[in-house]
Amino acid sequence: IMNMGLYGQLKKDIAPGLEMTAGLRMDYASYPTAVFNELVYQELGLRTDNKLQSFILQPRVQFSWDIHNNQTDFLRFGAGIFASDINNYMLINNLTFDGSNLATIDVRGDAVPTPEFDAYRKDYSSIPSLPDQQLPTINFTGEDAKVPTIYKANIAYAKLINERLKVGITGYMTLARNNYTYIERNLVEDPYFRLANEANRGVYVPAEKIPAANGQPDWKDGRISNKLGRVLELTSMGRVNQFALVIDGTYRYFLDGSITASYTWNDSKDNTSFNGNVANTATLVQPVKDDPRNLQDISYSDNQFRHKVVLYGTAPSHWGINVGFRYTGLGGTRYTLRSGGNTNGDFVTSDNDLAYIFDPNSSQTPEDIRAGIQGILDNPEASQSLKNLITSYAGQIASRNAGINRYFGTVDIRVSKNIKFAKTQGIEISAELFNFGNLLNKEWGVNKSLGDQALYKVKGFDQASKSFNYAVNSVGATGFSGNPYQVQLGLRYAF
Repeated sequence: IMNMGLYGQLKKDIAPGLEMTAGLRMDYASYPTAVFNELVYQELGLRTDNKLQSFILQPRVQFSWDIHNNQTDFLRFGAGIFASDINNYMLINNLTFDGSNLATIDVRGDAVPTPEFDAYRKDYSSIPSLPDQQLPTINFTGEDAKVPTIYKANIAYAKLINERLKVGITGYMTLARNNYTYIERNLVEDPYFRLANEANRGVYVPAEKIPAANGQPDWKDGRISNKLGRVLELTSMGRVNQFALVIDGTYRYFLDGSITASYTWNDSKDNTSFNGNVANTATLVQPVKDDPRNLQDISYSDNQFRHKVVLYGTAPSHWGINVGFRYTGLGGTRYTLRSGGNTNGDFVTSDNDLAYIFDPNSSQTPEDIRAGIQGILDNPEASQSLKNLITSYAGQIASRNAGINRYFGTVDIRVSKNIKFAKTQGIEISAELFNFGNLLNKEWGVNKSLGDQALYKVKGFDQASKSFNYAVNSVGATGFSGNPYQVQLGLRYAF
């Protein structure tokens, strides 16, 4: 890997109280190229030896304005372009899984051989593995892969109202483009059929290949080439749109006692929350309607939150005793409602399919499914958030991260005593109580948020109607999570 960068910057006073800082960064990057795989080219027409290199100019600028030139009102604006490096794990994937080092064996049902260990010991060639059942696993850099680029801007206003009170407001914008992710290229272009009762969801294996007994499609029946296993292409299809508004203030109310508070409103959307790991992970974490290669729609990110409140305060110190507290609150995190099965027939059997919400008020909904969904809506223990999601998306496929969790918060307290002696030496004795509310009541200071929910369990597949048979899971109950109260004692000697 070769990375080279050059950065230049200047500062200039362009008016009384107004300063401009401008900079320009130039980055060049060149990454190793994998070997050319002839089989992949013959079967799929794809080159695995694509070169990835980049040269990106990244201008930045910031204006700082002391509005009255008396250090009480400040306005700042900044914007710039920032290039990111490719996660080295991605390159390791593409160099390792080039088809010549590693492969996979994927068999199920009657195809799973019965172990004959005595025969294996006598004759190693009788072991049912290579080469008859081996499938090359391919990860490669796509022809259009690029280095991720981020466009940032912020504007901030701060006011010193008096010697004790300072307030501010800041707006942030972050747009990320060319984020890396992997897509499956050894998958038929169009679905073999569509589920008429699930908003025409596409299925990428033939209906006659789906077992009626368990309704579990085999991804190998949806391959373009039977000579290859997974063929995952590193692409730059990832996008992020993030906006935030932060309001903060600090008030020194008496002696050294102070209170600092901030509120953040946040909106984070993307089309994939993959941030680097093995290539398979990119397809495991991305819930989809049907085509796992379709990343056109931007929805709420996995790390979305709507509101965040932080409040920190200290009491005036007295006789070397300091008392402080911190409150942290978070609300509007997100979760996804999933179908509970491999509904689209791709490689991911761990359920990366968005749930179709059967309408409990529709005569077209099977009675057992209608009763199951209505049971969730009538269950007093089920989260109102999940009930709202089901009602909003009845008769539709729910969007990724459509579920909204409620607000929760915790309080921490710290008390310390400083004892000084011998002029420059001293001891600090401290006690910290984390999640103080949970000490008073075990139901306080806990997070009752939902994670991703599997709405159904697949019972089978109806060949006549070409539809999956589901049982509705009992979902929506919010258990406790987070950390219980903790007490920490400390002793520090300073000299």
